[in-house]
Amino acid sequence: MSDLDVTSALPVTELELAGTEDECSYLPGQTSRMIWRLARRLPESRYEQLLERGWRRFGRVLFRPSCPTCSACQGLRISVPDFQPTRSQRRCREQLDQQQIEITIQHPTLTPEHITLYNSYHNDMHHRRGWPFREITREDYYESFIDGNFSFAREFQYRHNGKLIGLGLVDITSTCLSSIYFYHDPQWRQSGVGTWSVLQELQYARNHEMQWLYMGYFISECQSMKYKGAFRPHQLLKSFPPDNAPPDWQNPEQTRQPQQ
Repeated sequence: MSDLDVTSALPVTELELAGTEDECSYLPGQTSRMIWRLARRLPESRYEQLLERGWRRFGRVLFRPSCPTCSACQGLRISVPDFQPTRSQRRCREQLDQQQIEITIQHPTLTPEHITLYNSYHNDMHHRRGWPFREITREDYYESFIDGNFSFAREFQYRHNGKLIGLGLVDITSTCLSSIYFYHDPQWRQSGVGTWSVLQELQYARNHEMQWLYMGYFISECQSMKYKGAFRPHQLLKSFPPDNAPPDWQNPEQTRQPQQ
């Protein structure tokens, strides 16, 4: 049996574990539960199949929701060929393009500069939005963003006058991008560097004639995730199918608001 056959049993290179129910970190009063898979090996073609079915990746760990009483989490992917920026997104891009930010795309690395920037960003979000805060260690960072050394893993480094001001962890396959995580210097927050980073990923995908940019989970009631819905046109994954079932991505035309 091929370990890439999505219609067969779970590949021998993946170990699946069901998580326990816990308090949801996105919606107060809700209970969450995740399904986890530990990937010893993850070929690009297999990873694309998992992305289509709503799986996300941190290091060697793949995960997706399996919540008992809530279905608010929906996978969101942006149609790269059809994407049209809004007026505010164009303005953000024009303003930050003038800052002459240097962009480097490379395999993920780990330096003291990474750790300092990551902790600075999370400390700011702790005070701004009440995120739990614990300083990340080199070991934690390696496990979350580098472990596995998968061939498709990349980081987008953004530097201004030589200083690292933002970093995006992105998976790049032959057909799509998956935006894993982005963190930045809090001093650049008001400039819209988060929006600008997504626009850079979209431009990369368009230059390489890719179809999709996977943005992870969208929850309309969660402030930290609402920004994803502003990138259009996009599709939402209405449920999380098993490996042997086709995914149901839908265009949420009826929920879209006029562009500004």
